[in-house]
Parts: sequence; C-alpha cells; structure tokens
Amino acid sequence: MFSPINLIIFILWFISAFIDYCDFAYVWQLKEYRLDRFKDFLSTQQGRDFWLRYQTLWRSVLAIILLFWPINDTLTIKTAIITIFLLDFAVGIYKLIKKKLRRPIITKKAMLAMALSILLEGTLFLIKRDWAIFFLLMILRFFIISFVIWILNKLTTHIKKYLIKKATEKLARQENLTVIGITGSYAKSTVKKFLTEILSNKFKIVCTPKNINTEIGIARFILANNFSDKRIFAVEMGAYKIGEVKLICDMVKPKIGIMTAINEQHLSLFGNIKNTQKTKYELLRSLPADGLAITNADNKYCTEFLSELKAPAMTFGLEEDVNPNILITNFKTSIKGTSFSYLYKGSEETVTSKILGDHNALNLGACILVADKLGMSDKEIKTSIENLTRVTELTKYGKCTIIDDSYNSNPAGFKAALNFLNAFPSEKRRIVVTRGMLELADRSEEIHEIIGGEISFVADELVIITPDFITPLKSGAVDKYKLDIKEIFKPEDLLEYLKSIKNTNSVVLLENRMLPNVMKEIGLQK
Repeated sequence: MFSPINLIIFILWFISAFIDYCDFAYVWQLKEYRLDRFKDFLSTQQGRDFWLRYQTLWRSVLAIILLFWPINDTLTIKTAIITIFLLDFAVGIYKLIKKKLRRPIITKKAMLAMALSILLEGTLFLIKRDWAIFFLLMILRFFIISFVIWILNKLTTHIKKYLIKKATEKLARQENLTVIGITGSYAKSTVKKFLTEILSNKFKIVCTPKNINTEIGIARFILANNFSDKRIFAVEMGAYKIGEVKLICDMVKPKIGIMTAINEQHLSLFGNIKNTQKTKYELLRSLPADGLAITNADNKYCTEFLSELKAPAMTFGLEEDVNPNILITNFKTSIKGTSFSYLYKGSEETVTSKILGDHNALNLGACILVADKLGMSDKEIKTSIENLTRVTELTKYGKCTIIDDSYNSNPAGFKAALNFLNAFPSEKRRIVVTRGMLELADRSEEIHEIIGGEISFVADELVIITPDFITPLKSGAVDKYKLDIKEIFKPEDLLEYLKSIKNTNSVVLLENRMLPNVMKEIGLQK
C-alpha cells in the first residue's frame, strides 16, 4: 500500500487538503459559522466569485472530466491524481508569494473543523479503496467542511446551554452587581467604552471585552472572571435574529438598558426593520420596574414602544422637537476633539473632550443618563467626559493621516465618518477607501447611492476595493463635485496604491473591513 508513488500521493493530498480547508475555514469563520450570514455573502459579487475560483470551479471541472473518463489503468489514474495535486501545490505557492493564501484565525473550532474535514476525507478514501474517489473528494471539499461545521454547531448547542446555565447561576449569586445591557444596530461598542471609562471614576466596573457580544462569548467571559468586588457589569448585546438578545438578558438580568439606535444594519439577516426593532426591544422589555430604559429620541424605531415597558424610560437626542430628557446641542468637532453642550434637568453644561466626531456627542448622552441614575454628580460626569480616551485614532502613514473606521460599517456610522473627514482642512486630499456595506438586503442599492452622494460632497477621491457596490456608489456621486473614482480589487494593487500616496498631503478614511496586508502596511496590524 505504501509504495513510493502512494507515499507521494499521500503527502501531496495532505498539502492540497490542508490549503483548501484553511481557505474554506477562513470564509466560514468570517461569517461566524452561521448559515444565514454565509447565504447573504453568497448573494454578493464576492460570494458569486467564490464559486468561480480555482478550488471550487476549475479544478472541479477537471476532476469531473477525469472521474468519468474511461481510465482503467491504475498507474494512469495515480499519475492524474499527482498532476492535479502538483497543480494545487503550485497554486498554493503562487498565493503564498502573492500573500493571497487565506487561513483562519487559530481557534479551537477552526482547527477542529479543519482536522475533522481532513480526517473525514481520508476516511472516505480508505473505505472505498478506489483511487478515482480522489477526484470526487476534490469536488466535495467545501461541502465536507460545511457538513463538519454543521455537526459542530449542533454539538456546541448543548455545550452552549450548559455554559449559559452556569453563567446565569454565577451572576445570580452577585447580589450587589448592577448589570447594564447595551444593544442597537450600531455604536454599541463605543457607548460601552465611554460608559466604562466614565463609571470607572466612581465604581468598580467590568465590561465584556472588545467585540464579544454573543450569548456564548458572554457566558464564557462570566465564567472566567471574578465579580465579587465589582459593582457594575456592562454587557454589549449583539444579535442577527429574533430571540438572541432575550437569551442574553435571561442570562445576565440587566437592570439598566441602553438601545443606541435602530437602522438597516444586518437587514438581510433580520428580514425587515420591524424584526430588527423587535429584537433590540428585547433588552428594554426585560428590564424590571425599578430599572431604567435609555434610548435615542431621534430614532422613531427606538421610541415607538416605550410606553409598553415595565421600566421607566429616558431618552437622549439632538432634535429639540422630540423632547429628549437630555438634549445635545452646539457640538463642534475638529481633528483635535469635540465640544458640545447638553441640556438636562433644566440646566446646561458645556464640555470639551478628546473624542473625535460629533456623532460621539450623541453617544455620550446615553452615558450621562446612566451616570446620573447611578449617583454621579454633574462635576464628576463632566470631568470624566473631558478625560475620555479616543475611540477613533488617527494614524500617521508617512505624510498621510489615516482614519481607521474599518471595524464595521453601517449607514449612520459611514455618514458620521464622512462628517469627521470633512473636518480636515481642504488643502489635504480627502480619500475614502471602502468595500461598501453588507447585509442591507433590498435597500442596499438605495443606501449606497445616498452614500455615494455624501462621499462626492466630502471627498476628492473614492477607492472601491470590491465589485459589489460599484454601480450604486458611482450613480450616487454628484458630477459637479468631480469625485475621482478608482476601482482597485487586487490586494497587491491596493497595497501599491497606498504606498504611492504615503508621502502626499492626504487624509484617508478606511471604511469597513480591510485586507490584513493593508492594515499591516499602515501599521494597524502586527
């Protein structure tokens, strides 16, 4: 069985399978192993291109031809197998040189999915003992790892339930702990960061780290940390479908809830804006009668059902005619920071902070209401805001200034980033680099046209890095502003473009996810 030619086939097979499953695991991990997110990905141009690549199309065509070709000689079949595996190896080397070789972030689930997929493929061959089955297995690799991930998701459901139960029991024992839930279509992480910094000046507070906002991530965080000396626990709550926020609320039992805003973010996953609203409202509906619901008065979806809540509600906003409890006014933003006034309980305070972007003044409105509810004085609140650290950092890249807004993207956030870009002096060349916004369902084209118009008003140049939203972005751009639009899809070309503007007097807004090689080049990723 293990003749020299068989050994060569085994080694080449393993390399081929490893490269493929790394690539497929990367895509699944990017979509959080969720079928709904993966289906939405397939509806984009990038998703359609996914099926047209070497691994998924061209090699499959070759494998199908060889599978049904009347070859009866074993040596000829083995030679054909080696030839394809060598071609796989050559493609892998090319991608490695061009820095296009994709691999998932190392996690237990990603490594297990890859290992089980390779094991399953090898087992299928050993069961059949037919060399020609290699051709079929090459075709089925994506479906093999998808099946493995489906099984892992089913198995982890039971583990999730156990961990959530243990986390619920642990928090229930923390009698002096006040839990603050934060949800919304956007600005959750920003509000959580501001709130944690403000409250930490008076209370011992802990918050869910970074972008951990799912029930299993929160449960693991609870089980891994000691809450005995903590007074406040701030929990960011994310969701892609109805019931997911409620599940988190049932676990952590929030007393105060903040709903930042509701918009079209993840609309293709929720189905419609009403489902988004229903999901986000799960936080406010979970609050007890002695709790406090806080939300955005300017957003009609946020205020529609406040009268139905058990808990009293307070609002923050910019529009005086909607009568928010705290009114944010007179905001002025620059590249050095933001100043604004807020009218609350009949008195007006003016504050200056290092935070960037006037949209963050609105986010602070929610934090002020919470701080006041928990007993912080006006002076303590004002001082805490003045000492806040920035969320959006400006990075120097040669003579260029980089605005990194690449963590995520949604319509309101994109517009806010453009407003901040507009604060830079006109002698700087303003450049927007973006792939557009995902998961906006049937409103995607309309929203991208609007954003295209906003970009043309603010920026001198737009660089579109994926083909998905070229048409609406271009059609939205207003001709009279003479926006220079570039289409750069290849990672190596984008890298060269960035290097070409490195020593120019430019400010570059990176909007939505960027490729790792780009982030590494400008010093935002190690």
